[in-house]
Amino acid sequence: MAAIQDESYWCEELFQKFEFSVVRLHSGGEFHGNGLIVHHGDDRTTCLILTCCHVLGTVPVAGTMAAYFSGSIDVHYDATVLHFDLTLDLALLRATQVLEPVTPLRFFDAPIVSGWNVVALSFITMGADAIVEPGTFSGEIINEPDDAYLNCNCTSKPGASGSPIILAGVNEVVAVLAGSSLASVYAIPVRTIKEFLRGWLKADEASKFFFQHACFYIVVAL
Repeated sequence: MAAIQDESYWCEELFQKFEFSVVRLHSGGEFHGNGLIVHHGDDRTTCLILTCCHVLGTVPVAGTMAAYFSGSIDVHYDATVLHFDLTLDLALLRATQVLEPVTPLRFFDAPIVSGWNVVALSFITMGADAIVEPGTFSGEIINEPDDAYLNCNCTSKPGASGSPIILAGVNEVVAVLAGSSLASVYAIPVRTIKEFLRGWLKADEASKFFFQHACFYIVVAL
């Protein structure tokens, strides 16, 4: 009973804290998946959004996706693709003039342990439509930290790709959900996100200045 109460508390706490830390991403009027806010600019209206590369579909660099926050049906923000990596399955987008009360997510940049409790915070589809508020899906890490992907036994629903996997009780992201296999989901760990961001910096010299002033809360060795 205590475990169930803890699980319920973690899920409620994460929703209350981070409802506006995730967006649902659309292209061509169709829901493609999730994105998580990793930076809220000094102007308080510019956001950087991290997602999986496969969520983009055919949207190229400099192309745009429609980013919707919780509860929004008509109002969206154009999110421009800054960089993506097909091999790492990650992409970074930027949205401007954002008016919602955004809270950027922090990353847990320390070793993880099998058995730790985690919660996925994600928009999903029910039938043909995307749910307009993110749901919480709890589980445990079920593999070792040296594996290429982080595996956990959270429930997976259609459309969950690109959503954050958050360490319960710590409220920091340990991975980005990339897909599901049988009774578990697999997610891209923080060390791979670091590699992706390094690739962004190498690909775009102008981004270095921007990155240095963007509080990702993880250390990227240049």
